[in-house]
Amino acid sequence: MAEILFITPTEMTNTTILGGNVDFDKYTFCVLDTQLRVIEPLLGTELYEKIKTDLDANALAGLYLELYNDYLKPITKFSSVANYLDIASYMVDNGGIFKHAPENKEIVGISEVSSLVQKYNGMSDMFIGRFQKWICKNPLVEYKTHQDKVNADKNIKTTFGWKF
Repeated sequence: MAEILFITPTEMTNTTILGGNVDFDKYTFCVLDTQLRVIEPLLGTELYEKIKTDLDANALAGLYLELYNDYLKPITKFSSVANYLDIASYMVDNGGIFKHAPENKEIVGISEVSSLVQKYNGMSDMFIGRFQKWICKNPLVEYKTHQDKVNADKNIKTTFGWKF
């Protein structure tokens, strides 16, 4: 069974720094990683699985559709882009790990890449904060901070380090 993705390639390339010629296969794993590392802990397993099931059946409606469109898609998109930007220039092959260096182009320095990663993580964090306010006003039965699987966590952040 194919994995359910919360964002399409077109949505990624039309609304982020990613160019349309970047193969979706190159960053699909970043989307899946974001869903497992950020979205599932944010929602808890029960709500996460409900959203995936309803999305697959084209049955999202009401508050669930609002949650998906207004919060989950932007969080998934921005966090996935940040994840991909961090590793985009590297390739692992049978011969080892390589850094891609196209002709007639300037390779961006690590500090510039880090700045872009932080920018996209910050955008994701903004939507996480908005979600946390929204879920307090719109309680969903499946949103649980205590359950047998992954508990919903109110302290999810995609950025790390000191904040002043």
